[in-house]
Parts: sequence; C-alpha cells; structure tokens
Amino acid sequence: MPPFAPALAVGFLLCGSYYDVKTREIPDSLWLAMGASGFILRLWDNQWRLMGVGVAVACGLAFVLAISGLFGGADMKALIALACLVPTYSGVASPLFVISVFNNLAVLKVLEVGIVFSYNMIRGNRYRGKASWGKKVLLYFTGFPRSREGLDYRFLPLEDEAGNLHLLPDIDIDIAAFRERCDRENIWVTYGSPLILYMLTGCIIAFLKGDLVLQLFLHLLA
Repeated sequence: MPPFAPALAVGFLLCGSYYDVKTREIPDSLWLAMGASGFILRLWDNQWRLMGVGVAVACGLAFVLAISGLFGGADMKALIALACLVPTYSGVASPLFVISVFNNLAVLKVLEVGIVFSYNMIRGNRYRGKASWGKKVLLYFTGFPRSREGLDYRFLPLEDEAGNLHLLPDIDIDIAAFRERCDRENIWVTYGSPLILYMLTGCIIAFLKGDLVLQLFLHLLA
C-alpha cells in the first residue's frame, strides 16, 4: 500500500466529519472520490482481492446497521469507500482494515453510552411515562430529556408526539415539523452522533494503535 494512503484516508474522513458536524449533509462526490482513489492505488499495490473482500464485508456491515436504523446513507458510503482506499494495514489490526476501524468505532460508542448513563444518574433524570423496566434502563443508556425549544438537527426524539417511547429514533425525522406538532415541554432524545467523526477517530486509532477489540481479546488470551 502506498505510504501516503493513511493520510489520504484521514483527509477524506476529516472533510466528511466537517460536513457531518456542521450540517449532517455530506456530498456523495466526497465518497465517490475516496472510493475512486482506492481503485487508483490498487494499480500501485495490486491488492485487488483484499479490497474486494473488504468492500464485501463493509457492504454487509453497512446493510445490517442501516436496516437496524443505526447507520445512515453517508455512514454506509464512508465505510465502503474506506474499504476501497485502505484494504489492509500492518500492525495489531484485523487483516481487513475496515473491521479494525469498525471495532474502534464500536468502542467509542460504548464509551458514549456509559457517559450518557452516568449523566442521567447524576442529574436524576427519570422517564415518567409507561414503559417496562428493561426499556427504561435502555433509555437511560441512550437518551436524555431536552426541552422542545432546544431541539435541532443534532438531537433525535425517542418519543412521538403522543409521548410513546421508541428506542430506535427516526434518523430522517423533520425536527422543525416535530417541534410544531409536539405540545410537551420536555422530550427524551438521543444525540445524533456524527458517526463519520467517530469513524475518523477509529481510523486514526487503527493507524496508530491498531484494533482495540482485537488487542483486548489477545490480552485476555495471554
């Protein structure tokens, strides 16, 4: 793999992170350019087979996470484009670089969940509506109450206008329309984490430190 490939991957994801944090809208041309760069680099290192396997794995992961509501369209495209650009990387990492990045992203999300739960416990946030004990516990790990006036594109409601709880948010919801329809002062929401930023962080960790999940697994086996 060309020595400048990691810098290229970080550059593309950094640009995508900027758009993701700023507007949550990322132009498809960015991921097309990133994926096309991977095809060009394969003329250099001839890692066509690894790239093909990596893209297939990325497509599978993206599809499962998309239908579960955890990934948006841009997240899917970024993961696939990354698999094209960097099929593998030396060090303590999975043979497929995209798996290491995904594992590191998952670790970051687990840390986020822990922070949200701690925040709710410290602030004494409790859901007052009707829901099972297990559903409330999951809510405390993933959401927090926020005023209706404070809702914007960064926060996804976990309740509908009638106050019914939904642990999987609608990532395509029109927040402005929801605010107009909802007449309650406080709504439980989840932070619409900019996953491209998490992917960028997971990518940098993979380049510098490797696959955190794999390293933990190897440490437990030692």
